[in-house]
Amino acid sequence: MRILLVQPDAPATVGFRTVALPEPLHLEMVAALVPEHDVRILDMRLDNDLEAVLRNFGPQLVAVTALTPEVCAAQQVLQQVKSFSAEIFTVVGGHHATLVPKDFFLPQVDAVALGEAEVMFRELVAAVANRQDLHGVSSIFCRNDDGVFVRNTLSERHVNLGELPLPRRDLTKDYRSEYFFLFDKPDTSVATSRGCPFRCKFCSVHEFYHGSINQMTPARVLAEILAVSSDHITFVDDNFLMNRQREDALADLVKSHGVRKRFSMECRTDSIVRHPELVEKWVNIGLYAVLLGLEGGNDKMLKDVNKSCSLQTNDQAIRILQHNGVIIWGAFIVDPVWTDDDFQQLRDYVSRREITHAQFTILTPLPGTQLYRDRREELLTDDYACFDTLHAVLSTRLPRERFYQNFADLYRQRNLGPYYELVQAGKMTIEDCRRGKAMLDALARWERYAENDPILGHRSGQRTSPLPSFSTR
Repeated sequence: MRILLVQPDAPATVGFRTVALPEPLHLEMVAALVPEHDVRILDMRLDNDLEAVLRNFGPQLVAVTALTPEVCAAQQVLQQVKSFSAEIFTVVGGHHATLVPKDFFLPQVDAVALGEAEVMFRELVAAVANRQDLHGVSSIFCRNDDGVFVRNTLSERHVNLGELPLPRRDLTKDYRSEYFFLFDKPDTSVATSRGCPFRCKFCSVHEFYHGSINQMTPARVLAEILAVSSDHITFVDDNFLMNRQREDALADLVKSHGVRKRFSMECRTDSIVRHPELVEKWVNIGLYAVLLGLEGGNDKMLKDVNKSCSLQTNDQAIRILQHNGVIIWGAFIVDPVWTDDDFQQLRDYVSRREITHAQFTILTPLPGTQLYRDRREELLTDDYACFDTLHAVLSTRLPRERFYQNFADLYRQRNLGPYYELVQAGKMTIEDCRRGKAMLDALARWERYAENDPILGHRSGQRTSPLPSFSTR
């Protein structure tokens, strides 16, 4: 059977590609589950000619994924597929479809997949290929005889990450040169675990995985690293250094096999503080950048989002990374209730800690999170394009224009000293600095946020060019 897997384009208000354009790893992993079928991947962030692919490839099944800001784009893709041929079977999956499946109970959708693809995709493909009844396929919504979407039995099967086939990166080879992370291009994403035990209010990871943690064995991770062709690898786990014994063993394997690559990873600050020796060990085999979910510049900010780390722990982790020469990509959350003083406190904190790569996002009640359940009635809009963490979908204490002026001003770099030090240390090039400045200049234009704001933007009737954005962790 011919299967097309589609990564929809991001809406105009997201523009994630300004700072990173990761490969659609989730689709590459899905493709690896059905090697007996003819599978293709269409990344519409780089190639939006869906019509040509439908015409030339003639898929019999089209599967689409989407994060919350991409829901509308995914719906449009599915509509275009059905308009091309009603005979094509359509299915949508991923985080949003799992947490809010009703958003895809639409005429252009034949099935909504729930949870991890490994528990149901092969079963679904077999049923479609053999024209069997879908009601025997676990972990999906499909229509009953009355045309109403009903949920099938949820699978209780455990996914063994150590037995997963390698992702089908060959299916994205034509896009490979365009995938990047910050200043590293091309970049390859590697996922070595799933789930998170923590319950930050703004995050849906523990909801999606029901609080479970699943990790690959060091040997399986090494196999994937050895199969990667690019010089740079980004580990996209929510907390890569969560299991000291595993990451320690993996570092030994990477070293013993003579792997020469540069690594980036996302970590919690408490993991770093507990095992600074593990950071040093990874630095010695190529670690050069870490994404830290710092979230706030004081303990109240951290407590408000149920971040189970203290400011003291964050500060200690920053010192450990800087001592080891690791570039810190610090992620901070701005609360719509902030005053001018709150913004100034965060500016001062970032400056004092000399965090050169900082991202700022607006506290957003994403569907599927505790924050969404707590504040659903306060939302100013249901337009998912505004849920990009760069627009306030809740009321602001400051006048909205003033709020965005403060938010944009966070991106103005006033101390260039740390950048010069990174250039002198060989961590960045002058060209990296120029590109970084261009990105920050774009992010510092407050009018662009206001134009797409759910209140101010609707007043003016304008929707404008893309804003740079970041992952919603």
